[in-house]
Amino acid sequence: MQFSTTIPQYQEKNSWWQRFISQPHQLFFSSALFFAIFIMLLTLCSLTGILNLDFSLIHGFGFNYALFTNAFLGFLITVIPKYNATQAINKDKYLNPWILYQIGIFITLFINITLGKILLSFVLFYFVKLFYETIKKGKASVKTDSIYINFILFLGALMLLIEAVSSSNLSELIFFCFLISMVFIIALKMIPAFYFGYTGISPWQRPKYIPFISITLIFLTGISMQFELDLLLKTVSLLSSVFFGYVLFKLNLFKKTPAILSILVLGLVWFELAYISLFLESMFLDYTFKLSFHIFAIGFMTTLLIGFGSRVIRGHAVPAQTIQADKITKALFVFTQIVLLTRIFASISFIAQSSFFTYLLNLSSIFWILLFVIWTLRYAKTLLRIK
Repeated sequence: MQFSTTIPQYQEKNSWWQRFISQPHQLFFSSALFFAIFIMLLTLCSLTGILNLDFSLIHGFGFNYALFTNAFLGFLITVIPKYNATQAINKDKYLNPWILYQIGIFITLFINITLGKILLSFVLFYFVKLFYETIKKGKASVKTDSIYINFILFLGALMLLIEAVSSSNLSELIFFCFLISMVFIIALKMIPAFYFGYTGISPWQRPKYIPFISITLIFLTGISMQFELDLLLKTVSLLSSVFFGYVLFKLNLFKKTPAILSILVLGLVWFELAYISLFLESMFLDYTFKLSFHIFAIGFMTTLLIGFGSRVIRGHAVPAQTIQADKITKALFVFTQIVLLTRIFASISFIAQSSFFTYLLNLSSIFWILLFVIWTLRYAKTLLRIK
């Protein structure tokens, strides 16, 4: 399936608010940008002892559901109708849930963890139902990827609800079974289509079992890490390294392309490197201060967030913008890799018991904040629809 890069046109509204709520990605991406900065500020304050905060709640829940899930929802409300050849989702169906979702995040962080998580899980279940109805009435002949995506979203809502009622911490399980699975299935669908659209090289006709095996391996990774099943972790990380290396090789995405596309390919490369790192960790190291985990989070997910996010913002801008990376956006792509490398060196310093560990850890947090501040300054006017 080839995805059109035609830039949609939207009628300008009379008020700023009407312009802002007219497209779902504007609401959810704006929230994601805010929480990318806010959550890392709280994380940095916790690490440095400025504030006495629940680090696991702030860092784990905050990034899983305040940053990444906000971004996912904005993206999915936009593309699920396109995937399934049906009408766009009306703003009446996503505006109030967006408001409730942001309220739920603040309730979870600062008022009542259980109540906030239950509210958030119900909002996510609502979107699962909304996407199910959208998929069902769509005219597309192939809906498999959409069904996988919606199932993964259902699991993300369910695991959050289980966390709430059991007062447990399932952050690693959620990270892999929900976030990593979601991003990989979307990337597997979208990136080859974009690549074909630019190069004209026919994409790999991947076998139908590829998404299922991919999700299974990622799920097993999450289970092994959450419940500290060392033998399973060693086995699944080795199998995943081989399998995803094969998938990356067969996708054959290495021809020179514009930065707006090559950044997405780089994210897939980091995904494979993260699994190789995870296998080596499981075999030879006791603890690395979550080295592989952060390669997944920054190298894979954040790289794709910056890449896909920039593409969606430009592609749906009013007035229209060409879908290409300007100098600032290219600099953001490079700086994302600097954030990742700084965090990798922080883990290496930890392994080496170096005194630079804390310095590099704090520096990577500062770089992260700077990355999203610059991204916000670059795209805030477009996202917020400020004339």
